[in-house]
Amino acid sequence: MRDWYQTGLKKKCNSLNLKSSMDNKKDLILIVDDNLKNLEVLTKILKEEGFLISLAQDGGEALDQLNNITPDLILLDIMMPEMNGLEVCRRIKQNDKLKEIPVIFVTAKNQTEDLVEGFKAGGVDYISKPFQRDELLVRIKNHLELTGSRKRIIALNRTRDKIYSIIAHDIRSPFSSIRLLLNLISSDAINPGSEEFKEIMNMLEKITDSSAILLNNLLEWTKNQSGAISLSPKTLKIRPLLLECAELLKGNAEHKNITIHVNVSDDAEAFFDEITMHTVFRNLISNAIKFTPEHGAISLRSEPSGDHLIVYVEDNGVGMSEDVIRKIFEKNEHYTSLGTGNEKGTGFGLVMIKEFVEQNRGKLQVRSAEGKGTTFSVFIPRAPL
Repeated sequence: MRDWYQTGLKKKCNSLNLKSSMDNKKDLILIVDDNLKNLEVLTKILKEEGFLISLAQDGGEALDQLNNITPDLILLDIMMPEMNGLEVCRRIKQNDKLKEIPVIFVTAKNQTEDLVEGFKAGGVDYISKPFQRDELLVRIKNHLELTGSRKRIIALNRTRDKIYSIIAHDIRSPFSSIRLLLNLISSDAINPGSEEFKEIMNMLEKITDSSAILLNNLLEWTKNQSGAISLSPKTLKIRPLLLECAELLKGNAEHKNITIHVNVSDDAEAFFDEITMHTVFRNLISNAIKFTPEHGAISLRSEPSGDHLIVYVEDNGVGMSEDVIRKIFEKNEHYTSLGTGNEKGTGFGLVMIKEFVEQNRGKLQVRSAEGKGTTFSVFIPRAPL
């Protein structure tokens, strides 16, 4: 009888499971309960509120599911066969990837003595059976809001720490160099008509340009992290944007006798936000100049690929190892390296570039080999996705 009931419950759970990987805007709630009626009631209530649902009929199945999904909240029955809810909660809280998920216990009125143990196990709240719809929804929404606020605070703190790190490492240094060079000029120790003076002026120009780019990136990054940037994607031709970026960085390239070739057809179009994608290509070209030796070349080209237009930024510079590629895209790791002309950088721009591309519903790929150059591939939707 028990085996027959479990088989029927399993089939019913599968038919009730409403989790969808295609929609990541809705909160996903994992419901763990061995009682079919409870699953049906909870699923109906939460489905009507627009939540995504995943179901498990026992503790073991819930833990198996958590190897593949990360719900925003877990509703967990206390009394279940084989492994009760308290033990399931303890195991969840021992997992670094899952421990921040809020767990609300579902309990019968005669199980209230278990609630103290539930809170000790890591639960944040409890809901008594039979369910009261309004109470259920208020408790769930409150904890989802609290969790969301906590995540935003953590993200803002990481952004703040990142900005402090960049200021400490990469803004203080160039301004110290500028001050030193200006002191040399004001001391009258250098003849204004000498080659040394021209070299100093070139250095001042390069340091000022790179610092301006960094400060601009910082402002755009901060706006993006605070949600102040509002994207306005539209169908645009990509060639004018690339030509403008190349022209803005023409002086940097000429300092190293680097040529920039824009091999993009006039009719190449994509669907994107002009401001953020301008930042993307400006930074990619700037990085290509930085890591390309004198008399090198940079190529900008594009080709359609299914629903996307791929724009390639290629250089014949020093290239990167797999370890370096990993570091430059690590959001919370500060990585910097000198260019072929001893240009300083932050590793900051590429993190921002990747985020901007993804916000435009695209993706960023990199292919590189030490001593053989680097190619960044920017996939941009050709139409709204």
